[in-house]
Amino acid sequence: MDVYEELIRERDAGRDCALATIVNVVGSIPSYATAKLLMREDGSIVGTVGGGAAEAAVMAAAREVLAGGKAKMISFDLHENPRMDIGMVCGGSLDLFIEPIRPAPVVYLVGAGHVGALTARAAALARIEVEVIDDRPEFANKERFPDARAIHAGDFEASLAAIKPNHRALVFIAARGHELDARALKWAVGTPAAYIGMIGSKRKILSVYRKLEAEGVTDEQFDRVHAPVGLNIGATTPEEIAISVVAEMVACIRNAAAASPLMSNMRELAGKAGRAPAPLKVEGRRTSAKAAMRVVEPQVPAAQPSELRTA
Repeated sequence: MDVYEELIRERDAGRDCALATIVNVVGSIPSYATAKLLMREDGSIVGTVGGGAAEAAVMAAAREVLAGGKAKMISFDLHENPRMDIGMVCGGSLDLFIEPIRPAPVVYLVGAGHVGALTARAAALARIEVEVIDDRPEFANKERFPDARAIHAGDFEASLAAIKPNHRALVFIAARGHELDARALKWAVGTPAAYIGMIGSKRKILSVYRKLEAEGVTDEQFDRVHAPVGLNIGATTPEEIAISVVAEMVACIRNAAAASPLMSNMRELAGKAGRAPAPLKVEGRRTSAKAAMRVVEPQVPAAQPSELRTA
């Protein structure tokens, strides 16, 4: 199996690897100069740098590189330590460079409106690749998203069905209406994406929450949704909101624990608002979902500055 082909395959799947390469050789070694070993995220390997105890030490170092994300150089003197030489006693020495191979994060941006375009620009600055999904070609196009790696401007449902986010992917939902947001969110929570965020006012978020709860979306799935989206940095303008959203994505990519108190959770918001089912009965009649939301809204805590008033 070719090391480079496997590296590309693992990268495309969104999985980390560590690549060990012999970069310097003096004398005789039990392999060849520039030999490579690729360690996958699950600890399995492709290629070899000579086998034996030396290779076992390289694999241990590769695991450290995978865990920490930092490259390192290691050296072996086979003359001084013949046990590293799988019994061949070649007597040479070698240096290996072990580097982490991490695929670029990708955000699937559902909605090509004003905030979506600004978020795409901010994501590009953070070196997050962007794919845009919208059923309006006049919005989802290369002129508005020049840095996008892909633009899906066809049928909304067909586009979502064709996209398969991996477990490191990011999903940001900023479609043009509650119904499309709900459809996109139901799709997103059915994927292994690492980050899911949906923009909107608390009224809108509660409306989408109740709709999807009735359709069988679970508490565990709602726990994965950042809504209201973005770090609470006091953002008010679309530009500031885009920055807060990308900042939250970076915090998730980097596992920044310090950012956790600034993040919002969709299920927690619904819990604070009260989870009374809608519609409700009033004087023998059934009220609308809108009326039901008016009943619970006074219990919602003060709005975060970063949310949009799109209800």
